[in-house]
Amino acid sequence: MVTEVQAQTKVLADAERYFSIRNYEQALPLYEQAIQEGTKDPGVYYKAGLCLQKSTNLNDQIKAIPYLEFALSNSKDIPVITYFELGELHLKNESIDKAIENYDKYKSLTQPDKKAQAMADNAITTARNAITFMSVPRDFKVHSMGQNVNTAYTEYNPVVSADESVLAFTALRPNTGKTRSGDKFIEEILISNNQSGIWSLPQVVNVYSDYNVGTAGISPDGQKMLIFIGGASDPGNLFQINRAGSDWSKPTLITPVLNSPSLETTASITPDGKTIYFASDRKGGKGGLDIYKTTLQSNGAWGPAVNLGAPVNTEANEDAPFIHPNQTTLYFTSDGHNSMGGRDIFKTTLVSNAWSNPENMGYPVNTTANDNYFTLLADGRRAYFSSDRKGGLGAQDIYYIDMPESSSIPLTMIKGKILDAETNKPIPTKIYLIDNETDKKLDFVYHPDPETGAYLVILPPAKNYDMVIESEGFLPYTLNVNVPNQTYFYELYQQIKLKTIKQFDVVVGQEVQVKNAFYDTNQDAKTDIRKTHESKLVQSGTVDVYDMMLDLMASSDKEGIDYLVDLIQLDNSVDEINFDERTNSKLEVAARTYYYDESDESKFEKKVVDGQTILSLPTFMVAEEAKKQKDQPQKKELTDKSVLNKSAKIFFDAGKSDIKAQYNTSLDALLVELEKYPELGIEISGFASAEGSEELNRELSNKRAIAVLEYFNHKGIVRRRVVAKGLGVTKDAVAAKEEGRRVEVRLVELER
Repeated sequence: MVTEVQAQTKVLADAERYFSIRNYEQALPLYEQAIQEGTKDPGVYYKAGLCLQKSTNLNDQIKAIPYLEFALSNSKDIPVITYFELGELHLKNESIDKAIENYDKYKSLTQPDKKAQAMADNAITTARNAITFMSVPRDFKVHSMGQNVNTAYTEYNPVVSADESVLAFTALRPNTGKTRSGDKFIEEILISNNQSGIWSLPQVVNVYSDYNVGTAGISPDGQKMLIFIGGASDPGNLFQINRAGSDWSKPTLITPVLNSPSLETTASITPDGKTIYFASDRKGGKGGLDIYKTTLQSNGAWGPAVNLGAPVNTEANEDAPFIHPNQTTLYFTSDGHNSMGGRDIFKTTLVSNAWSNPENMGYPVNTTANDNYFTLLADGRRAYFSSDRKGGLGAQDIYYIDMPESSSIPLTMIKGKILDAETNKPIPTKIYLIDNETDKKLDFVYHPDPETGAYLVILPPAKNYDMVIESEGFLPYTLNVNVPNQTYFYELYQQIKLKTIKQFDVVVGQEVQVKNAFYDTNQDAKTDIRKTHESKLVQSGTVDVYDMMLDLMASSDKEGIDYLVDLIQLDNSVDEINFDERTNSKLEVAARTYYYDESDESKFEKKVVDGQTILSLPTFMVAEEAKKQKDQPQKKELTDKSVLNKSAKIFFDAGKSDIKAQYNTSLDALLVELEKYPELGIEISGFASAEGSEELNRELSNKRAIAVLEYFNHKGIVRRRVVAKGLGVTKDAVAAKEEGRRVEVRLVELER
């Protein structure tokens, strides 16, 4: 018969066996069982505390405190470093006085050891920093992303597009056995889309790699994701994947400058695509991970990696750089500077080409735990980060904060789509953005999503740009964008529709229609931004909609109820914008038709972009054109309507498309009227014979109509004054065969 003592001996023996091979998860419950059964052995308490201390979950780590305190109080054989570790646990638990007490004890017991003394002094300084920051909390409210995103496992490094439509993050998940490695856990990238203020259930981004992958950064438009890939013999490097609709490309090398034989962890790219900030522990740094930058040169190559130096980098680790779209504010993570415990988030500002002394973001963004991977939306009103602070669901979780109203950043964000007017489908496009104030130099090349046609551009205030647009199947065209000198964040939604103009199956021009949805005044813009901000609070569940609605109904506040319903339904997606000018008075609408016969090479504008000269159609000044078209007077009435009765009929020989000289007189008579009345045009109608194949006859009919059109064209009548009509086979069965080989020309009034 096994006695209680024998049973406990076996439990402890099993615990020791698991502990010796560092299987702390299986050792812990056995040690706890022995303690519950009455053992008072300080060594058992000590090892139980160590097992808890090794947990990735801070909530479990701080459960080690009573075990370690019992061990230290009841034995002199416990390692002295335990006082320091106990201080760390008290700091994470925000029991800062007890943390300092244990650091002091450790310091007193290690007096001959200079390294230990320095470690204790640094820890005490960190704890006192925590007291300072927590005594004056900042005006931030921290929200967990909740169970749609956070789990009992690890979620970290959230990267978010500038318009908050896409969120990607790194997740540590149990290895199912079908994955890249034999590890117990693997890292993978998950992505979620913002659907009317609610984040969708995250989906795995399938990245081809034999090793762990993670988020490193994302471009402001959400089209390029910078990712980390670790290797068997390589600490880890940075690569890029590109989005097309909901799919992502295979990883490609961004630039050899970025990677080294050492570790590269995270990166952030500016909206103009010219500068990448990244973290690396390569040789020549100040110590640990440092933040570097590389800049795109005029020859299209990336320049050498430049260490940001002091005051940003220290002998500690600086990681997770995030350059805000304003390009002057850099956020990063560090366990140096004036940290209040673990890793903290810091902010530095570029002033006169020098970075300011980093500012700790303060409590409650930073805590005594690890807080890192900070990313701020373009408008400055919401930020995302990850943390293993108390109260989380697992190890690291993802959080967001709503910034104070005063945090609005004066940038303009243009969200648009380029579509085919006839099919409403996206057109493969490149957008070259040229700063008109810097000698017409290329500022950036944008590649709208090939699956959706969507693009996102972020511009600073008080600037004037030309958008040179190359859309497949159309001549390059240029839109002028004038950014106001605003002091607030400004959103502009844009829809561009393109249409080819054909005359008898020949493309003779193109129409560009631009619709801008924005607010004309500062106050209107602020009101709309506030409404969008409030909508996100409502849709995310931050405020209790049910209680609000009951209160409004009780007070019979119809206006308030309508406003609340609007907030619930509000969506800032370009797809949800009302681009119907009949019902949206705030639209700026302008269209321009370009006929190629009026656009010879001398009238094209030469744009030097990407080292090549692009001939663009004349610049479309959208704002001016919209005002002019809106204020344009009604069409001038034709005084002599009888002129519209004039016409000509041209007959052709079978199989021929050349005009006989006998018809010149009747055609020239129409030409006289066209020169007299600029508001008149000609309507050319081509007919086909019923004989032979339908396709052949249609083609011959078009050739004949084109011959007549070119007759007028060569006489100075431009194609915009021509209305082309292909009427097909003559329907009159008794008509002479010649009737099927004719082209009719008549005078018509042109549309405005």
